[in-house]
Amino acid sequence: MTTKTESFVDIFKEKPKGLFDFLSSVFSSSGSVSFIYNTKAHFIITLYIKEKSGYAHFESIYNEIPKNVASRGTIQSILDMGVKLGIYTKLVYPNDKRVKLYKLSKTASIEVDRFFENFLELSKNLNKK
Repeated sequence: MTTKTESFVDIFKEKPKGLFDFLSSVFSSSGSVSFIYNTKAHFIITLYIKEKSGYAHFESIYNEIPKNVASRGTIQSILDMGVKLGIYTKLVYPNDKRVKLYKLSKTASIEVDRFFENFLELSKNLNKK
């Protein structure tokens, strides 16, 4: 219920209080890095690239991502679109020019870090209750 001093807009500017609210706001975001949260495949691929610190090549991504999450073509499409949007950068492997390495952009890397910081903070708060 809103009070006279509390506007409708102010209610929705509050920080999410629970896990559902947190995940709902993250996965429905529309910012420049919202691409990361489009589907579970986008999110898992992004996390895999982050974990590999820029040394993730297509074959390793394909081999490590569960087949029920994304097909080979879907992974390639996500990587291509991510490169076009500036979420991922594609580098040439020094020893073999055919191998392309994927790395997160600085903005995407910061977003993934922020996601986990907020998630861990939320987890701590949920455990206190």
